[in-house]
Amino acid sequence: MKFFSKRQNMSVIDKLSKKRIALFKDGEFETDDKSLIKKLKPYFKHEGAKVKAKVLSYWELKEKAKAKGIKTFGLKKKDLIKALEEVK
Repeated sequence: MKFFSKRQNMSVIDKLSKKRIALFKDGEFETDDKSLIKKLKPYFKHEGAKVKAKVLSYWELKEKAKAKGIKTFGLKKKDLIKALEEVK
């Protein structure tokens, strides 16, 4: 997942271990580490299902959700987006 910061070059330090966990270069940082994503998600803008939803149609989102095992009956587009974000 890709994260964005207003500051161009910024380090994110873990309070407990006092070590750098992320380094934003040109305002961007990308990682696949799930625990790190969980830590950064509440504090930084990120590229998630919402960004992809602008490109994907309702039916494409519904197919993606079904492939991930989400029950899609009666869900609106915004609910599908929310469900897809929670599954990641």
